[in-house]
Amino acid sequence: MSDRSMLQQHGRQPHYVLPGTGTIAPVQAPLHRASLGGGLNVIGSSPIFQRLLRMVDAVAPTRCTVLISGPTGSGKEIIAQLVHRQSGDPGAPFVDLNCGALPEHLIDAELFGHTKGAFTGALSSRAGFFAQAGQGTLFLDEIGELPLAVQSKLLRVLESRCFRPLGGGDTQPFNGRIVAATHCDLAAMVQAGRFREDLYYRLAVLKLDVPGLDQRRGDVAALAAHFAGQQKRPIRFTATAMERLGRHAWPGHIRELRNLVERLSILAESALIDAHSLEAFLSAGKPQDADHTLLAEALMRLDGDDKLAAAEQLLIDYAMRLADGNKTTAARHLGINRKVIERRVHGDEERSNFARVCLLEGRALIEAARFKEAIEVLRRGLTLLAADAHPCTARRLSCDLHRWLAISHRGISGWQSAEALACYQQALQEAAALGDEVEITALRFGIWSSQLMALDLVAARATAQDMLQRAQAIGDTDLLSQAHLALANTLFWLGDYRETLACLARGHLLCGAAAADTGGQGLDIAALSSTFEGLSCFQSGAFRRARTVMEHLALRGGADNPHPFHRAIALQGAAWLACMFEDWVRLASLAADLQTVASEYGYQFYLGVGQIFHACALATGNIHTQTEQRIADGYQQYMLCEGGMLFHSFQAWKRGELLLSAGQPSQARQLLHGAIELALEHGERAYLVELLDMHARTWIAVGDLDNAERELGSALSTAKALGAAAGSLLVATRLAQLLLQRGRRHEALDHLTRALRGVERDTAFPRFAQALQLQAVLAQTISMPCQPEDPQHELCAEPR
Repeated sequence: MSDRSMLQQHGRQPHYVLPGTGTIAPVQAPLHRASLGGGLNVIGSSPIFQRLLRMVDAVAPTRCTVLISGPTGSGKEIIAQLVHRQSGDPGAPFVDLNCGALPEHLIDAELFGHTKGAFTGALSSRAGFFAQAGQGTLFLDEIGELPLAVQSKLLRVLESRCFRPLGGGDTQPFNGRIVAATHCDLAAMVQAGRFREDLYYRLAVLKLDVPGLDQRRGDVAALAAHFAGQQKRPIRFTATAMERLGRHAWPGHIRELRNLVERLSILAESALIDAHSLEAFLSAGKPQDADHTLLAEALMRLDGDDKLAAAEQLLIDYAMRLADGNKTTAARHLGINRKVIERRVHGDEERSNFARVCLLEGRALIEAARFKEAIEVLRRGLTLLAADAHPCTARRLSCDLHRWLAISHRGISGWQSAEALACYQQALQEAAALGDEVEITALRFGIWSSQLMALDLVAARATAQDMLQRAQAIGDTDLLSQAHLALANTLFWLGDYRETLACLARGHLLCGAAAADTGGQGLDIAALSSTFEGLSCFQSGAFRRARTVMEHLALRGGADNPHPFHRAIALQGAAWLACMFEDWVRLASLAADLQTVASEYGYQFYLGVGQIFHACALATGNIHTQTEQRIADGYQQYMLCEGGMLFHSFQAWKRGELLLSAGQPSQARQLLHGAIELALEHGERAYLVELLDMHARTWIAVGDLDNAERELGSALSTAKALGAAAGSLLVATRLAQLLLQRGRRHEALDHLTRALRGVERDTAFPRFAQALQLQAVLAQTISMPCQPEDPQHELCAEPR
């Protein structure tokens, strides 16, 4: 296990983790870790450590996978616990597993659990670590020690978010969060074939680097004093002793410091430790030896796999600066031949040139939407840069290569791709080091897209607003378009349809106004903007304009579009709107085209979108159960597997509709209840009204009209509050049918008339036509006696 005794403070009373137990304890009395609340702080005021804590603050509230790296003894597990405690549910379980401490033949049973009789000695069923974690955190320490065979199984759990216990027949959902830690260089292990590349990108969605004690020498005195106060025989250090501790190399980091203090407490003659008595207990001996150790450790932290080459390049760079760029003088400083410097400089230039060629080839492949081929080429460029020991010259190339690699992964797997997010994060680090504000703003689009797909809408809106502010300060037109699209997209899912349209207008992104590909994001900005323009128009009752946008997108998604990825984006928007207009014939054709393009070019995310829409079109037939399962498969296999939840409400609405048609109201109610809870939890209101309406229909299906009327009234109020004219029309029609069935025709007509106010009446589609027909019949028969005893009245029949 990583060091469990990293100092912590809760309020003013110091705490530490008891070695070997994982229990948080105060100075005077034990305190179980589960009882710790907020305000948990880790001792350390050094800038590098405070930077880590700020990263923890940013990472903890998300549900993304986290990879923690750092030397043994630096406190990686404590950082993992800190991430857990600052998450949205700190009271949930924190389960830890040292991947290197279990024999390979036992790891499966420990991770997945087992049923009784699953193997010899399995006398009873046992829950594994995935099940024990529940909604909490599963901490996989020393992940680099996990055998390759088990790595593939872990990858499947991360992709499918479910697992099967040994000997069990049914899969179980994994609802927790994975936090992994390692002291190894996993990227180097990937290159060496000792760690799966796909698993690495899954784990490294967010990365935290824990500094060793040698990197945070300003914290040594506070840590030493704290450890000293924890001993049965308290000790104190003189100023010279503290200064000596500060110069020690600390190869064992915090664990070594803790052990040193414990030995001093037991073995030192005096409770006051001076420099002379301290020296005998220090392993490094002379201060100059410690300096040499520090130098060696610093060289080991240089970028790249070849540390000798990196150290050589560092010396050459330094000598060249001393010599003002004169190779002969630099060679004399180093005591080597001038040709050695020339060969090194020439080799670096060649590698950089080849990497630039890879970047150009990769971009050309992306322009042709050949993302899989682009990934291979761009990775080859990064490999060349990894061999380049000159990080300054390579940083710009690395940033560009990682950004386009992220775009390629996003094109295949969707906006929530773990590989894409890891590449965006790396590119963002490079851009920050370069101080390139334009690049930082462009890269934040990738961070925003991940937050959006994870339904972290508050964070997504904040990121989009930050992008907009940066773009306005820079004055870059492309960045402004990207920022307005990001903000408009987020606003749509928040249910603010009118503000979505206003945002698109401010960004000059309304139908047909934007270029096909803006600012090197690899996306058809115009098609995406038009999609959310059309959807917002539909939801706000501007049906004529929404249909115009649908036709525009259908043309843009035609076979004459030379860019298959742009075509897929346009087909998605057209199919989405056709589904809202209930144009099933048109939807079937558009969805089939989308599936064909996505399948041919390997766009997995869009393949799932196409499958969902195609199933919606097929739902007009009498195969409700099969089509419901097809929607579920499309969502789970191609969207949820990447951690994305953005389409959850939409697919749950359509699946609930099909389950109800199949005569399964209880199953529909359970599905819809969960979807409503998730939508409310995340503030996602784009299809909240439709979910509430469908939930009310489940009560109608079982004859509970009181519950149905109450829920329909609530849904109608929600629709009005959101300004969702289409939702108001849907719910008001349903409520009018119910009230008509109960003999309350005046109320029915009033609700329907109010819902029809302000919506365009010259665009016919089934939902709208049904509302107009019902209104006309109610108006004509308002003076006729009600017949509540006739439940089969044609106006009361449930529409699809």
